[in-house]
Amino acid sequence: MAHTLDRLGFAALKGTRHVARETVRLDADGPVGDREWCLVEQETRRVLRTAARPLMHVTVTADGDHLHVATGDGHAVEGRVTVAGEPMLVDYWRRPATITPYAGAPASFLAELVDRPVLLGRARRGDVVYGAPVSLVGAASLADLAERLGRPELAGESERFRSTFLVRTDEPWIEDTWLGLEVVLGEATIRINEPIGRCAVPNHNPLSGLSDASTLKALAGFRPRNHRGEPLLGVDAHVVTPGTVRVGDPVQLVLTADGAR
Repeated sequence: MAHTLDRLGFAALKGTRHVARETVRLDADGPVGDREWCLVEQETRRVLRTAARPLMHVTVTADGDHLHVATGDGHAVEGRVTVAGEPMLVDYWRRPATITPYAGAPASFLAELVDRPVLLGRARRGDVVYGAPVSLVGAASLADLAERLGRPELAGESERFRSTFLVRTDEPWIEDTWLGLEVVLGEATIRINEPIGRCAVPNHNPLSGLSDASTLKALAGFRPRNHRGEPLLGVDAHVVTPGTVRVGDPVQLVLTADGAR
């Protein structure tokens, strides 16, 4: 079967709504604009964790230093944010990340939404990405999981898993066999790195942020786990050849020297 890209997306601010896009530009560091911004707890200097403070009901779009922040109930603030201090090291899952604090109306609105003292930070590329910068999941895998959960609608909620790319596949979990391979997506090429261990984030509705599905428990019942005990779904990847990727682009596995895929 010829694989194609069914959905592309990312969140400009870490933890907010995973927004579908018609095109994504990949450079050496991953999707341009992905998790460019984050919120940092002022007291602990720790990047706000997605599962602990779900923000999926908040949509953030960024054009340079101009941010538009909108909530699901219709409230919105937009405007320019400006540098509010020197770059600083913060904690991201017990590893250092470099962010530059910014201030402005969108930053203040975001602090109100999480109801705690936070800084809006512009992150150095890749610093607030847990694994490799690109992630991919097969549509057939989501359909299989949805059937096991008895929740057919979850098959259409790939943003629940916050993957850069949703690939149309006809065999569940086929992407597990792509480890180490190069994959051509439109103008770009990526190299599949390893399976993605899942935390509690996919239990949350991708639009409301409310916990509404036992996704993690279901995965744990039948999927392999990584060394941390997390059940696996999808794979992550690094960029080999930068380029623009579009919805509907073909997905081609690159043949190795021995002719295997």
